[in-house]
Amino acid sequence: MTYQELVEFLNHHLGYPLLGDLSPAEALQAAQNNTLEDPLTAEVLIAIYQGNQCQALGDPVDRAHSFDGLARLRLRAQADDADPFIFRKVLKLSQELDNAFDQELIRQRQ
Repeated sequence: MTYQELVEFLNHHLGYPLLGDLSPAEALQAAQNNTLEDPLTAEVLIAIYQGNQCQALGDPVDRAHSFDGLARLRLRAQADDADPFIFRKVLKLSQELDNAFDQELIRQRQ
């Protein structure tokens, strides 16, 4: 699976808009330029991209590197004083990230 495919999967399955009206390329660029409206989305897009050492949207991503990239965010969301709304969004993100790689594995085996 590529970075772009993963972001598109997440956008369709999270239950909240990850990209809004932006393409994955536009959203990543806005995140990198610190001009994306939602700081959580910006952090997610950059963390997955950097965690997988991507250089382009078409670069491959994997489960372990994606979760490694999100480790700081996930720890922050689980802190005792974390905002419950952010906790739920990050929990859903983690579940759907796992689901994305499960679905990819099923596709590869068929």
